[in-house]
Amino acid sequence: MEKLTFNIPDLHCEGCADRSTNILERINGVQKADVSFDTKSAEVEYDSDRTSFEEMEKALDKANYTAKK
Repeated sequence: MEKLTFNIPDLHCEGCADRSTNILERINGVQKADVSFDTKSAEVEYDSDRTSFEEMEKALDKANYTAKK
């Protein structure tokens, strides 16, 4: 498992953070995601053999959120 922290600058509320957490945790290979509205960032534990930052970025983009390393 690897850990990755990245920014999601366009979170507008706690609901956005919860939605982003759910989006990330549905990705095959993501074990745990913790998205914080306060810091506008995500901490993700994932299997790099099964997914990547680019996959997380695409999933968030579909929900109109921007992921930035």
